[in-house]
Amino acid sequence: MYQKTVLPNGIRIVTEYLPHVRSAALGAWFEVGSRQEEPEEWGLSHFVEHMMFKGTSTHSAREIAEIMDQRGGQLNAFTEREQTCYYFKVLDEHFSTAAGLLQDMLLNSLFLPADVEKEKGVIMEELRMYEDSPEDFVHDLFSHVLWPGDPLGRSILGSEETIQACTPQRLREYVAKHYTADRLVIACAGNVRHEEVVESFARAFARLPRGNTPLASHPRNTPGSCSFRDKDIEQVHLCLGAPAIARSDERRYPLQVLDAIMGGGVSSLLFQQLREELGLVYSTYSFNCLYSDTGFYGVYAGFCPRNWDRVWDVITGLFRNIPQLITADMVERSKQQLRSGFILSLESTSARMSRLAKGELYEGGPIPPSAVLGALDQVQHGEVMDLAREIYDPQRWSWAAVGPSRLIKEDVSCRKIC
Repeated sequence: MYQKTVLPNGIRIVTEYLPHVRSAALGAWFEVGSRQEEPEEWGLSHFVEHMMFKGTSTHSAREIAEIMDQRGGQLNAFTEREQTCYYFKVLDEHFSTAAGLLQDMLLNSLFLPADVEKEKGVIMEELRMYEDSPEDFVHDLFSHVLWPGDPLGRSILGSEETIQACTPQRLREYVAKHYTADRLVIACAGNVRHEEVVESFARAFARLPRGNTPLASHPRNTPGSCSFRDKDIEQVHLCLGAPAIARSDERRYPLQVLDAIMGGGVSSLLFQQLREELGLVYSTYSFNCLYSDTGFYGVYAGFCPRNWDRVWDVITGLFRNIPQLITADMVERSKQQLRSGFILSLESTSARMSRLAKGELYEGGPIPPSAVLGALDQVQHGEVMDLAREIYDPQRWSWAAVGPSRLIKEDVSCRKIC
């Protein structure tokens, strides 16, 4: 059963009471991410996320870790381009302890100068780790190709320059500006009653003020853009894609079906052609990311440099021919794949908590599972075909790749989708 309460200062609390489980998952979701950052603030959303775990006026960083470990709980956070989330999962009997700890972190973190300086080193290592993971790095490079000069095209982690320039005062100002009551959703799923969640957070967050809603950027895309980053590694990591639809678009369910057909599993077109039939890759898949006003869709493949031209021709051939390749049976099979995956996810209180929060953030309220399943069931072959023709227009696609250029047999800078 879903319940929702809006506190006087604008905080939204959404819960789902599940008395048959022994766990509770809770997330505090702030509507702020790297997209809201000014150029000089690049990476601050992620830096703030780190600092929330570094000690409060009542708990040291070590004590925060020990409290959760002693109770066998999980406490973590993540930063995205439009949200930052702090979450925990514990046994229901430890809910009040975990909730109090999270409230303390969000309201009373100290941002001490020594801790900020130390965390700069941690984030720099995270940056280096990311750059040493080409399959991850190529996705950021791809975002930059799609939206150069826009926050959506920048890495969430920031840069060495902006990280080193960060100060405790700048972090506190960023929190005061963005961590406001009207931009906070508290979501909880598990064996905890709605009234207990409301009482706990209404009391703790009563003094959290309202703020101003920031203006979103207006990303501009130049179709046909490309970028190759030369790196002395064993594989080429390639992303091809283009801007797609926003998350409010009614075609998001046909997009999920199309994504599953193209690269969503071992029966997908990408996997079957590139790996099973030709043996050219180990990893290949399709992906999409939808934002409030735009989104993008693409495919990934990692392969030996000498196979660049063969992989390229297979992928672009799929783009050109996929409207003819998609059958009604493929659509139905993908719908069943998505349906089963969605139902299985409902067995996780963490997944249900995330659904609650995203439903409130994106739709103004939770979407019942029956509505999601109904929307998937209603997807028609013709809708998927129409979307495929739009998305796979060769004139719209751009690409990014990371790999050893010296081992590639041709000039990749001359490659065009069309």
